Amino acid sequence: MNKQKDHTHEVEKRVMAIPVRATDCCGFFKAREMVLIPRRECWYCIHGGFQRDTDDPHQPGVCKFNK
Repeated sequence: MNKQKDHTHEVEKRVMAIPVRATDCCGFFKAREMVLIPRRECWYCIHGGFQRDTDDPHQPGVCKFNK
């Protein structure tokens, strides 16, 4: 089972794109609209950049949070 990784420190000092997994999180989480039960994970965050045409939660993505 994958453990959730907290990326808060990396997002605070952002200097480049941060690779994330769908199950990761950070302190800047903001749930996407139209999500019935948002879990505090990058997959459900508006800043998470994942290919939405797939339902594979194991795909890599990037954090698109802007300061």
